[in-house]
Amino acid sequence: MSNENNVFYWLPCSVVFVSTAHEDKKDIMTATAMFVSEKEPLLVISVAKDHLTEKLIAQSRKFTVVIAGADHEKLAMQVGSAKGEDSDKFERFAIKAAPGTGSAALIPEGAAAWMECEVESSKEIQGYQLFMGRVVNQDDCGKPPLVWHKDKFFNLNKV
Repeated sequence: MSNENNVFYWLPCSVVFVSTAHEDKKDIMTATAMFVSEKEPLLVISVAKDHLTEKLIAQSRKFTVVIAGADHEKLAMQVGSAKGEDSDKFERFAIKAAPGTGSAALIPEGAAAWMECEVESSKEIQGYQLFMGRVVNQDDCGKPPLVWHKDKFFNLNKV
């Protein structure tokens, strides 16, 4: 199937990072997130099975979805192409970050927003673990978000 025939190629999405930590380990990866309900603050993420992020979420039962800021193009490519088992991505890519308020997961500087989540449920599907999370804490950092559409990054600014 070519990209022009793939509806997922047409669908723009926010660039997000999933950040998580448990005991002395931490990880961050580029991902996608979709809200499930606006009334109930629920969202879902997909993580490759047996990767460090998946293991840390399963152990801690927490994750933080970070909406990438407009200046996070390079970071999105870096943490999306490296495995956390190989090295600490925060050290490897010199990511300046701070913890949120209710989690040890780190939030990179320059983020547009972040949402700390507690796992409500999870399900394995074809090598991926889907986690549904309830947003328990959040912050809008006041920066424009980064968006991905048709294999390109875009800054989302007011018109």
